[in-house]
Amino acid sequence: MKRPPDKSIVYERRNNRRARDMLLSRDFRKIARENLRGRWFPAIVVGFLGGLLGAVMDVSYSTEIFTQTGTSNTDLVDQLKNAGVYDTVLPVFMGIGITVLVMALIHIVIGGAVTLGYAQFFLNVTDDNDPSVGNLFSHIRRLWEGFCMQFFRGMMVMLWSILFVIPGYIALYRYAMTPYIMAENENLSVMEAITESKRIMMGNKWRLFCLDLSFLGWELLGILTLGIGFFWITPYTEATRAAFYREITEQRYSNPAVNSQPINEDVRPEWQTDSDDFTE
Repeated sequence: MKRPPDKSIVYERRNNRRARDMLLSRDFRKIARENLRGRWFPAIVVGFLGGLLGAVMDVSYSTEIFTQTGTSNTDLVDQLKNAGVYDTVLPVFMGIGITVLVMALIHIVIGGAVTLGYAQFFLNVTDDNDPSVGNLFSHIRRLWEGFCMQFFRGMMVMLWSILFVIPGYIALYRYAMTPYIMAENENLSVMEAITESKRIMMGNKWRLFCLDLSFLGWELLGILTLGIGFFWITPYTEATRAAFYREITEQRYSNPAVNSQPINEDVRPEWQTDSDDFTE
């Protein structure tokens, strides 16, 4: 019987090859800029419409803290009446409230499906597959799947965040690739896509965190420009993330010879070694 190789040697060899081929944040940003060349206008339009219609690639959790300032709602109404502006500002506040309610309903109903179309557009940008604004609505028929995707991702992140902030953020990155997976694998259920995202993000969560962190300066610039800069920063960020997804699923850039394969839970990246690798 053939003697199995020393596990430590095999792991060291594979880890060294992985480190040599691993792309850095600047590499993904460069790839995104090249992919967006000549496509900035549709990317900006998709970014704007996607944000307006509730496309959310990262389901984050937030906690709103309501504090009393010492002035009750009744006192505020009395002050407005005494100032003689109550009848003037009431229609404005009602209009704002109705607008917010309508937008919230739109986000709940079609936000998930639009998120899938949003992911589809940037995958097409990455694949040079004739991206167009219409891609944003290419999965609009999947309203229920899109809703379930956002709901279950958000619920899982929220449950992990109950333990502590850090587990919540880890969960946020663990399920970050779910929209891309569902966009190009319509045969998968929501939970299968979430599970697949968890699998492919093993060992890659820190990389994606660093990639997001590399945009911190750009985001500060967007704030300084009163939000105008985000018209360019948002598609830049999303194109970079789509390139990251292609890399961790296909090794497209670090090892172009590797062909794309359909998702299969039995197929693991080369560096994820099972015990069978050491037996004949």
